Amino acid sequence: MFRKKFFDENWNFDNSKFVKLLEQARKQKYSNVKQKHAGWKEIILFNSVSRKELWQFLNKLSIFINSWVDIKWALNILSKQVKNPFLKKIALEIKENMDHGISISETMSLYPKVFDTLTTSLIEVGEKTWKLWSILQDLDKSLLETIELKGKVKGAMIYPMILLFLTICMVVFMMVFIVPRITESFAKAWADLPGLTQFIVNVSNFFRNDWLALIGYLIGIFIVLKLIWKTQGGKLFYAKLFVKMPIFWFIVKQSNIVYFIKSFTILLDSGVLLLESMRTSSKVVPNLLYKRELIRIKNEVEIGLTISKSLGLNLDYESSVYQNPLFSEEFAYVVSTWEETWSLSESLKKIGANYNGELKRYIWNLSSMMEPFIIVIVWALVGTIVVGIMLPFFSMGEVAKNL
Repeated sequence: MFRKKFFDENWNFDNSKFVKLLEQARKQKYSNVKQKHAGWKEIILFNSVSRKELWQFLNKLSIFINSWVDIKWALNILSKQVKNPFLKKIALEIKENMDHGISISETMSLYPKVFDTLTTSLIEVGEKTWKLWSILQDLDKSLLETIELKGKVKGAMIYPMILLFLTICMVVFMMVFIVPRITESFAKAWADLPGLTQFIVNVSNFFRNDWLALIGYLIGIFIVLKLIWKTQGGKLFYAKLFVKMPIFWFIVKQSNIVYFIKSFTILLDSGVLLLESMRTSSKVVPNLLYKRELIRIKNEVEIGLTISKSLGLNLDYESSVYQNPLFSEEFAYVVSTWEETWSLSESLKKIGANYNGELKRYIWNLSSMMEPFIIVIVWALVGTIVVGIMLPFFSMGEVAKNL
């Protein structure tokens, strides 16, 4: 039986069959681990991990590995230091699975909401090339930069929203508590109110009497938008909307390009093939339009087209029209230069640093400009209400006759 399986007719040992048998055994253990993961019964209140918590976990793991601490011992220490119970469970599971021959990346792939595609792919590359210590250093730095960039982008988006929310709250407060007391005397006088004043009174009555309907409308709109977001067409609609949104379109485009460059260059430097790097990077960028565009470019490169031509740059003619709305012509020229000099990673790192600097400056300028702009909106709303209330006083004589 043993001879039949692992030796040929000339009594030469067939190594491929033996390796295949070992691989089947390892997959069986991995299948058992997945079943155990699917049947996990422990109740964890917050089944999530923030990007900051993930960075702290990988940062400490990188320090341990680069200090020549055994990875299983490092995971054991981290499981005691981590405060998030869900991340603690994952750390212990990684350690336990390693005892059964399951790699770190395979366990991480069971938690796609915690470990994104880039993190899992890089860990897998580090395990296969025995350069996990170097991969963790690059991943630590990249993750920290991504957290800082996302924080700035969210800050630019959230800051004006908070100011507008406070403005709306102030207007609602005036409509509910201030306007009714001032306009009460005019209602008793049965005087014809100016159009602006009557409009303000009607809005005030709506806020006071139909506020439940208003809340119902807002909840309904939120649910509808959420349901649209769940569909593929809805995600594509929002992706197009964000790319064309006034003022914020630059942040959306620039941030997606920076995310792509960071992930793409790290994968290339780690030894991942070009097409696989593009495929993985397409999963890292948040905007669906950029995901589709990167997959399209990857497919065209796979059949023999150059990246620059896939982007829309054609240097075969003296004058050409560049029409790619997602990637700038400058970006396409950098890629074209690499195709001549074979220095894609270094070239993209330089342009990525420039894009990152431009994005930070734009966000800073936008934040500085939004504050006075919101103040103008506040004064316009408050001023309109005040003017509407004061208009009847200009015809005080007519109002006094009816009192």
